Amino acid sequence: MSDDLFEQRESSPQIPFTRYKREERLKNASEKVRQLHNPDFIKRKGLIKSLTATRGLKFIFFAIIIFAAVNFTVFFLTADRNKGKIYGIKCELQSFIHNGKALANLKLGSVKIENTSLLPNLKQSENIELKETVKIQFTFFDKNENKIKSFLPEGIYTGAELRFFAEDETGTAKKIRADILIKDKILSLTKTIN
Repeated sequence: MSDDLFEQRESSPQIPFTRYKREERLKNASEKVRQLHNPDFIKRKGLIKSLTATRGLKFIFFAIIIFAAVNFTVFFLTADRNKGKIYGIKCELQSFIHNGKALANLKLGSVKIENTSLLPNLKQSENIELKETVKIQFTFFDKNENKIKSFLPEGIYTGAELRFFAEDETGTAKKIRADILIKDKILSLTKTIN
């Protein structure tokens, strides 16, 4: 170390013999150390520390976190799953009440033959028609999740849009489930009836 960092004093039993000069030491220090010794410097708190600085803020912060977690959980547990894909075919289940009857409409969207996985060994040069048997089981449930009625239509999917309909004449249905079977795959869609 160089001698200019030390302050020389006469030896005395109460006072230390040598010590650092603060001004010289701070000149060689890093920027963060100089900021800490600056009387005008205010250290900024982090986001979490500023949100949880007092007991009241901690309570509000954790209440918001718990509320958001409950909201996401309820959304994912109670949300209808009325859209899906099977073999690249978009399926959508719709339901409504008309003249006291619960009606259900299932739409299988159109798809190009090249974009579907129903024909896995398809080559571009081949001219193949798509003909797959589609079985749908519509099941109507009341508000206590008791089965009211089940209906099983069939159709042939050729790549064009295909629709299936079902109805419950009792009008007590509150939920509908459609199980779509194509080849060896099943897709289940549910929808609450408004």
